[in-house]
Amino acid sequence: MNIKLMLQTIRLTIGKLILDKKTPKNSTALSPKKILFLRQDGKIGDYIVSSFIFREIKKFNSEIKIGVVCTTKDAYLFKQNPHIDQLYFVKKRSILDYIKSGLVLAKEKYDVVIDPTLAIKNRDLLLLRLINAKNYIGYKKSNYKIFTHSLENDEHFSKIYQQSLELAGITNVDTTYDIPYDEKSAVEIHNFLQENNISNYITVNFFGAYRAKKVNNENIKRYLRYLTETKKDKQFILLSYPEVTPLLKELTQGYKNIYIHYTTTIFHTIELIRHSVQLISTDTSTVHIASGFNKPIIAMYKKDPIAFKHWNPNCSNETHILFYKENINELNPEEIKAEWLN
Repeated sequence: MNIKLMLQTIRLTIGKLILDKKTPKNSTALSPKKILFLRQDGKIGDYIVSSFIFREIKKFNSEIKIGVVCTTKDAYLFKQNPHIDQLYFVKKRSILDYIKSGLVLAKEKYDVVIDPTLAIKNRDLLLLRLINAKNYIGYKKSNYKIFTHSLENDEHFSKIYQQSLELAGITNVDTTYDIPYDEKSAVEIHNFLQENNISNYITVNFFGAYRAKKVNNENIKRYLRYLTETKKDKQFILLSYPEVTPLLKELTQGYKNIYIHYTTTIFHTIELIRHSVQLISTDTSTVHIASGFNKPIIAMYKKDPIAFKHWNPNCSNETHILFYKENINELNPEEIKAEWLN
């Protein structure tokens, strides 16, 4: 164990001893009037996989108030959701702000707090305690006193969110994803496709959230050659973001059937996937978006059975998975079989 990890473990142990106090179980978990979700992690894929929870609560009982704790940076995902009643903003790394937010939330008297994240930091534990809710539902938190309910099975996270709602008394849960929609972005993508005469295309994402999930320049060139030679009549759109758009433009010079939209928001990406016939991706957030649209998927995952169980595509359409050991660049383009491509 390295020193940094050892110090982190010591901090978490001390924090747990000080902050983790038992919450008396309360029957209101079966009929909550107010439910709070902690979502300050800000992961797009996690939002997509859990997007149905807000809709299903309101479908079960439209009078239940839904609150969400998030950062201002990630608020755009939650603001567009018509089922959420109240957003509470926290500064992710500020203990003082967590204390202020916790005291504000305590006055709201939430019946249930749902926080199914795997890892919990001391500031998260402090926030949970300050909220002073009647019930806390967590994931793999049976060793924490503050959580009145803990889900322990290794399941896909959509199933974990479904079970957390069921613990809160919400029944007949439909886990179909609610994919975010932004009208302005939808119009911009519609115009982009029309102006470039693009249809029947495959979306390709070479960039995951972490370095190990990013395809390097030489391998991008190899993928482009392989895909365009294998499917000569097919159009491809490379998913992008401002930092990599110039690079992708440079790498695709000379290809008449490869397109890049100057993407500035996740809503552009969503619309590009919505209109595509298939997704090839190294990144789980775009995989979950494609799954929400029930698109055929070719996805690349690290060989980690537990993580894959949690975050696999969960798609009923044709899905193919390529696994790598440590880095996405271990894979070869030829591992994508020609018959997989639509």
